[in-house]
Amino acid sequence: MPKKDVSLENSFKRLEEILGQLESGELELEKSIQLFEEAMTLSTECQKQLEALEKRVKVLVEKDGGEYTEEDLQE
Repeated sequence: MPKKDVSLENSFKRLEEILGQLESGELELEKSIQLFEEAMTLSTECQKQLEALEKRVKVLVEKDGGEYTEEDLQE
């Protein structure tokens, strides 16, 4: 089954849900491991999405004379 694209915001929401469930301490070990695996996959996908977005980000820099230019985001 092809993997569908999930928005970064939805991934973060799901990660928060998983964290809440894991922190509750009410899950069986097997379910905890499944959720941990899902969280690790989501985390990797979020990192990839963030890296792609970072490449697109431009910073406006004011030059002498009040003009603005676009420059790549500096790390």
